[in-house]
Amino acid sequence: MACPTYPRRGASDEYRFRCERQQRREWPLGARQFAPIAGNSTTKCGCLIVADVSTNDRSVWAGADGRILIALSAGWLAVRLGREAIPPLIPTLIDDLQISPSTAGFGLTVMWLVYALSQYPGGRLSDALSRKTVLTVSLATLVVGFLVLSVVSTYAGLLIGFVFVGLGAGLYFVPSRALLTDVFGERRGHVFGIQSASGSIGAGAAAGVTLAAVSVGVWQLSFLPVIGVLAVVLFALVRWADGEWVVGRVSLELGGTSRRVFAVSRARSLLLAYVCVSFAWQGFLGFLPTFLRVEKSFSPTLAGVAFASVFVIAIIVGPLAGRLGDAISRIFVGVVATAVAIVGLVVLITSGNVVIAVVGVVVVATGLRAYPPVMQAYLIGLFPDDSMAGDLGAMKTIWTGIGSFAPTYVGVVATRWNYRLAFGGFVGCLAVACLILAVIHLSTES
Repeated sequence: MACPTYPRRGASDEYRFRCERQQRREWPLGARQFAPIAGNSTTKCGCLIVADVSTNDRSVWAGADGRILIALSAGWLAVRLGREAIPPLIPTLIDDLQISPSTAGFGLTVMWLVYALSQYPGGRLSDALSRKTVLTVSLATLVVGFLVLSVVSTYAGLLIGFVFVGLGAGLYFVPSRALLTDVFGERRGHVFGIQSASGSIGAGAAAGVTLAAVSVGVWQLSFLPVIGVLAVVLFALVRWADGEWVVGRVSLELGGTSRRVFAVSRARSLLLAYVCVSFAWQGFLGFLPTFLRVEKSFSPTLAGVAFASVFVIAIIVGPLAGRLGDAISRIFVGVVATAVAIVGLVVLITSGNVVIAVVGVVVVATGLRAYPPVMQAYLIGLFPDDSMAGDLGAMKTIWTGIGSFAPTYVGVVATRWNYRLAFGGFVGCLAVACLILAVIHLSTES
């Protein structure tokens, strides 16, 4: 263990290192322990150290690494709790603010577009400065956004709140994924699934929170619990996260990032597949309660319960899919996930009764929520360690940015024709994604 750039810290079976080429960032490698045995390997700074021994049987919840997982998962829970409180409020917003479905859809598109455009800057800044700096700023921005939504009474104010929420959530997501990758290494699919599941818990709770707020006649109350959770997470992150706050000028290096992202043909194909899945997911999620009430004659309560079931399913599916992808093939799990989502959408659109419609919702949720942890774990592994957050952020900017137009698409098609036709378009999107992933999987196997 005589590597001068990797000073030992902590207990005998757990080390944290600082790389001389990454002076500003800690590299907590909680998924590995380093033992003095034969078989040297190269570290991030190019120095030789002894071979690493996997400790996959060690709980991801243990020690300092576990606290980071808790903080980052709770933060994503808060983001999803607030963001997914919005779709069930769409019918109320349309009536209260006297806006059309297409105008409401445009508001959602603004939020998602800002969220998308924030992905790359968030990732790039966390690479150049520190994960802790960007995560802290993102949480503070989210608090401001939800404070605005908690007092808004005009459409203009609603858009301002959406902008802050989109910005804060966009700055949070990629740095949190990158920090989890720093900490857990090859087990990242598993912890990505856990973080996704925590977000699903918040999203599932959102339906109940909005129902309670609407029942007392003040929909703005939906966002007060979100502010409280975010404040707790911000305090916890300040206490638990290693590293320092770093402020400085950073070049976005768009040219270099673009060359890295688009140089690999497989990355380009996977980006197209993710664009299709993202478009389907954002449109499906944004208008599911409205679809169920208008096309399937669900009551507001039943539509809210069905909407919440999406996230209940995701709580289970996310960690299982992530762990399965780590163990076998992430691409194969992606193929199965998109195929399952297609079947669910067909069932939902063609269903003639409430029970079958709910089954369709559950099946769609199973497919669409199994996809992100495995595919993000696969994608982040394609990029260099010193630029992985920015590179993943660049890709996520593209797929989320294009996907952000899905709510507007649904609103326009529903205004001119109906919601069934709008949702039918998502079947085609998922079919394209499934085909791309299947070709990649077969070419890899051969």
